[in-house]
Amino acid sequence: MGIVVYWLDGEGDAALPVCECFGSGELTQALACAEARRRAGHRHVSISTELDGSVGRPGVAAVEGGLTPDGEAYEWSKAGRAGKVRRR
Repeated sequence: MGIVVYWLDGEGDAALPVCECFGSGELTQALACAEARRRAGHRHVSISTELDGSVGRPGVAAVEGGLTPDGEAYEWSKAGRAGKVRRR
């Protein structure tokens, strides 16, 4: 079990926690399940993951000389992607 979708079923103090489990490769299905629960009016819908293939922090931890720690080129920059910077 790599992904679990949780939600509350019922109203007020009578609401009970419910979950549905998905495999590590079923993120699309888990997201669809969460969206369906929210559209159905369920509250406190959340997704929790413990993926087998993820052993470190997500994203790039360090870039030195334009390379990630594993030697891949990394050229992404936020500059210019969000429009002009507002001056105060």
